[in-house]
Amino acid sequence: MENKQAIFKEDFCNTLRLNLKAGQSILNYTQDGECFEFTDRDVCYLNDFHVDKSNLVKMNENNYSSFESAILLYEALPDLKPLLASYAPFWLYFAHVELVAYMRKRWSNVLENREGVENSTDAQINYIMDYWFPGMGSSSKTWLPNLWWAVYLTVDNRREDKYALTKILFKQEDLRTRTLGTYTLFRHKPATIATLSFIESHMDTTFSHAFQNKCRYMTKYLNYLGGCRLLSYMDEEFFTEMLNKKNDDILKVT
Repeated sequence: MENKQAIFKEDFCNTLRLNLKAGQSILNYTQDGECFEFTDRDVCYLNDFHVDKSNLVKMNENNYSSFESAILLYEALPDLKPLLASYAPFWLYFAHVELVAYMRKRWSNVLENREGVENSTDAQINYIMDYWFPGMGSSSKTWLPNLWWAVYLTVDNRREDKYALTKILFKQEDLRTRTLGTYTLFRHKPATIATLSFIESHMDTTFSHAFQNKCRYMTKYLNYLGGCRLLSYMDEEFFTEMLNKKNDDILKVT
């Protein structure tokens, strides 16, 4: 169907989850796994939704870095808006159909951990839930929405390199998955842009050492401000001003 993109219906998403929880489909998530079977009754269609399938093919067939994969995914979905990006069935379809080869390759430690030790059945199920199932596993781990949001919240079209701040976020894995990524505040784009721009401007001074500790201190400070201000209504200038005022304190963190 031209300009129509399939996504799973919620009932089928529940079936996928229940089959996994029962241990019936674990092998489907391995690199040699079979295709996930579904019928036309299990999907619905998005009208006038363009997807650059060539980018998805690149992700499936090549070994790109997380940053490179994130850019490919973001550019493959030019029509995606935050409301739909928050809808689990959308990502479940992409993980289980469009990008299944990429996901199996990227998260291949289903049966054994990185040290080659066999995982228990519960560990196998939890591993898959974390990386494949948005809203059902760890929000900081669920891979495809994590990649898309990381770009969406950092792309800055005012810059010559609109992905300059995205590069900073992906350069520091802890910043993306454990620091900024764990705070609801940083789903507010002005806060994310201001914070990463502040880091960029002070990379050779304030953040030249003790980077992770300083980022944790900085993000906790901004989150603390949310106790007395409605930060979701604040603009980029506000966050930049607050961080500049706090720079001396951030600098002292070891």
